[in-house]
Order: sequence, then structure tokens, then C-alpha cells
Amino acid sequence: MNVKGLVSKYLKAHGIAAKNSDLGLNFSYEGWNFLFWNDVDDPLFFRLTLPGICDVTDENFAKAIMACNNINWNYKVVKAVLYDYEDGKDKGASVWMSYEQVVDATPDMNILMHCAINSLLSACEAFTREVNEE
Repeated sequence: MNVKGLVSKYLKAHGIAAKNSDLGLNFSYEGWNFLFWNDVDDPLFFRLTLPGICDVTDENFAKAIMACNNINWNYKVVKAVLYDYEDGKDKGASVWMSYEQVVDATPDMNILMHCAINSLLSACEAFTREVNEE
């Protein structure tokens, strides 16, 4: 089974509703919207994302970049990136965070999902604290 199937099975077993999208699986957990990316070319690649955690403007650009750098340095498998978007009606930039790793063919999804979700939420909290500091 590929990682998307394992994530889907995990979510279903924990009563978490997921929606399929072109990118993978979308689901909400504890008020946060997550996206599991499905990489059809790499079925053992696990990437769980918290999209759009902070809008980036001219006023907070420098703080956002520095906070992303600090997250990338201090959190082992969490990446924080600025993502430029344009969807036809809106255009801008926001910070996305993702937890990424290559898994073996039989990962313990209870451990992996728990670690991924908690790492992302912890990194998001640290990012928000840093960006909001005066």
C-alpha cells in the first residue's frame, strides 16, 4: 500500500473525515486544515502540510523570512516556506509548513501521524510567536 492509502486508513480509523483533491487529502484536526500531498512518482514519500498559516505582506516580510529560517534550523523534519499564489481572484504570499520524510513500506502510522501533526503545530506556534514579537 502507498503512503496515501495508509494516511487515508489512519484518518478513517480515527474518525477524521478527509476529502480527496488534485494534490492529495485534505482534512481538519483540532481546528487546523491539513493537506497530505500525494506524490504518485514517490509512493513512500510522506509530506503533511499546514498551508497558509500566515499571510506575508511588505510589512511582515523580513520577520516572516527570519521566522521561517529559525523553524528550518530548529525543527528537524519541518520546513517553513513562503509560497506565492495566484488563483484567478486573489494573489499574494503566505507561509506554509510541511513535515516530510521517506518511510519504509510498513510505517507505524500512529507514531508517524502523531509526530507529524504535533511537530507542525509546535513549529507553527513558534513561528507565530516570533512573527508577532515587537
